[in-house]
Amino acid sequence: MISAVLGGMPMFWPGLLLSLVPAALLNRPVGRLLRAHWAVGFVLLLGLGGVVVAMLLPDAFRLSEGGVRHCAVEGGRPRSPYELLHVRHIELKLATYAPVGFAAALAGTRRRAVVALLGAAVLPFAVSALHYALPAIGRACDVQDVWDGVQGVALGAALGLVAGPLLRAVRSRSWSRAA
Repeated sequence: MISAVLGGMPMFWPGLLLSLVPAALLNRPVGRLLRAHWAVGFVLLLGLGGVVVAMLLPDAFRLSEGGVRHCAVEGGRPRSPYELLHVRHIELKLATYAPVGFAAALAGTRRRAVVALLGAAVLPFAVSALHYALPAIGRACDVQDVWDGVQGVALGAALGLVAGPLLRAVRSRSWSRAA
């Protein structure tokens, strides 16, 4: 289903592959900054790369129409679980924002996790603000996109909060066996 949506975004896969480079180079410093494992830094950087590629690259179909500068603010609401699972474009937003929320929830200390989660929750607002501020990329801001992004971050954060204790338990068991 997501591949059908991505068919209209020819630069998604090359852009995502290019985002692997900074994720591979900067994962350890970001992991140290978060006081988390380097893999958390990798997932966070790759997730941010996915957001940039999927949400901020110019819309090739709208560039020919000229810049778009409007913001739809009416009708935005959280989507029901049924809608989240059955709307193709929404799946892309969930899949794009969820890794950022997942990695933010796995930040090493509680304080860093809260700060990272707040930053992740602000990300959909920032993306929509950029859509409005940069009409040349051919994307319009929409409050529904913000809701969908926040839900993606929340879904990823929930998965991270559930996975965190499990990952720490596995990691501590592997450390105790090595000693």
